[in-house]
Amino acid sequence: MDEKSYKEAALSSVHKRIFLCVVLGQIACGYALGIAGTALTKATGPLNLSSFWVGLLGAGTLIGLFGSLIVGNIADKIGRRPLFVSHMILFTILSLAQFFVSNVIILFILRVGIGISIAIDYTIGNAILSEWFPTKYGSRFQSYMIIFWMSGFVASYLAGTFITGLGDNTWRWIIISSAIPGLIAAVSRLVISIPESPSWLASVGRKEEALRLIHQELGEECTITNESDEVDNDEPVSWSELLRPGVFRNVVVGGIFYACQVFPFFGIGIFLPLLTENMNIGNPAVSGILYNVFQIVGACLGVLIFNYISRKFFIVSTFYTAAAALAVMIIWQSAPASITMIIFSIFAVVLSAAVILENPYPSELFDTRLRGTGLGAVIAISCVGAALGTFLLPIITSHFGVYATLFVCLISLLIGGVVCQIWAPETSPKFVKAKNAKAKNKVKNTKAVLTNGFDISEEKI
Repeated sequence: MDEKSYKEAALSSVHKRIFLCVVLGQIACGYALGIAGTALTKATGPLNLSSFWVGLLGAGTLIGLFGSLIVGNIADKIGRRPLFVSHMILFTILSLAQFFVSNVIILFILRVGIGISIAIDYTIGNAILSEWFPTKYGSRFQSYMIIFWMSGFVASYLAGTFITGLGDNTWRWIIISSAIPGLIAAVSRLVISIPESPSWLASVGRKEEALRLIHQELGEECTITNESDEVDNDEPVSWSELLRPGVFRNVVVGGIFYACQVFPFFGIGIFLPLLTENMNIGNPAVSGILYNVFQIVGACLGVLIFNYISRKFFIVSTFYTAAAALAVMIIWQSAPASITMIIFSIFAVVLSAAVILENPYPSELFDTRLRGTGLGAVIAISCVGAALGTFLLPIITSHFGVYATLFVCLISLLIGGVVCQIWAPETSPKFVKAKNAKAKNKVKNTKAVLTNGFDISEEKI
């Protein structure tokens, strides 16, 4: 029987089970992050919130994402499965607990706790999917995840818009609604059999266990990948390994790419009701719904073009295009409401298409051994951008106006575009393979020229 790498196997039941559990978590995470804006907008009166507390509570979940620094390293030491299967229970409990608090400090702590749970899902869900899926399908299915995440994010806006008429408790019912998708994700992971990552098992010296798992799920003809053979190492993963040349650059580029993208995405997306009320954009409620619809359109568009253009071009072009849309809105503030809405929709489509890369690209920057730790570091850096965007937006809007907020978002996009244009590595398997083939042909042709030159000179002698 001819053996083949399990990363070359056809899609099977195990891949479908993992994907289902991952995307249910993505829906829950997107919903929990998005629900803060609409809930806190309606909690301003009942809780007597200043713009500072509105921003801080909105950023609480994103601050909790700093937990990825610890979570990723833990997952590289104990495995992917334990935390992946259990953490959505914590997510659901914390979501429900929000209903019973009136103290803003306790509410902030609960939001941070939910953020830590989301950090677990982002870090480990991404790792387990990329390590189980066949190489030719992995990046594609990672790109699909954003559609589900975006569906949860948009659903939260719609829920916040239509849950009304409950008096001072309206915000409570809105904010605890995130427990519903959380509970669905939690039950699915407890009921559905999710195996440990074979790549991780092999990377920590447990190859026999990895082989048994692969044979059980995919058949006797499948074996360990070459990548896992090469990284076989039972030494604990150290943070210092991220400082190695090449690896450190990938951490910095991945973090800046992520941070500069999520700064405007969350800053604008979470507090969209606050923005639309202060923009020349027509009916705020209708405009907000249209903006969210175009986010879904953008995510679908991103998935369609994802495999046809290089990662680096995708990243850089979306940064600059989104920045250009904001620049037009800032400069042309007196534009008709219909024109402003069109430009705002273009911004929503481009930025939503860009976030497709937030799942596959950071994973591709690290090998199996360092993937959990590397992803944790990248996500933690991104939290700086996301939390700052969410925290600062209400304050800037309150003191300097909505267009000052858009200008700050514009600066973030330009920084991301410039940094990625200069330093971002190309990781798309298709384009890396083509580049390597071109380089080999160039070396081969150079050798041929040198050899011919030598032969000619020899003949002349």
